[in-house]
Amino acid sequence: MSARLRRSITALTMLTAAVSLAVAAAPASAAPASAVPSASTPTVSVTANGVNCTNVVQIGTKKVVWDRGMEAFTVRQYKGYCRDAKGSAWMNFASVYVWQQYHVRGFAYRAYAGIAVRGELETRGFKVGANRQRLTYSTPVRTINDCTRGWGKLYRLGDESRQGLTSERC
Repeated sequence: MSARLRRSITALTMLTAAVSLAVAAAPASAAPASAVPSASTPTVSVTANGVNCTNVVQIGTKKVVWDRGMEAFTVRQYKGYCRDAKGSAWMNFASVYVWQQYHVRGFAYRAYAGIAVRGELETRGFKVGANRQRLTYSTPVRTINDCTRGWGKLYRLGDESRQGLTSERC
């Protein structure tokens, strides 16, 4: 084997290793596919605050919110066939997913999630996540026949992030 070919193979091997290391070390930009349903893949089941939902799909566009100079969290809205104390029905719920690059900063935060209904001042299904909980779901609500948006924000000690609203779905 020629010296030139050997150097080329060595350079290619080192480049491949460097790319693999960079990909492994890169901050996650979204939740794992199994944790957050997407628009293209219905999930079999999601349990959102004790309410089991099947046939869950993301509706509307997600909203990425910046805080402290970085992409901090993503808000999404879903619809699913859910079963609560009143029985089964199609319902909406939201999620707030905190990005790894924000989470690793180490400070305390709580995610807020809810469904904003057009014409109403308060969100429905409002839920506050546990301290430093990266994925928080709102409680599913019976708002399929209303114009809704997924809503979310982060609360830090004495301060709040900007809110995030998904696109409106009617």
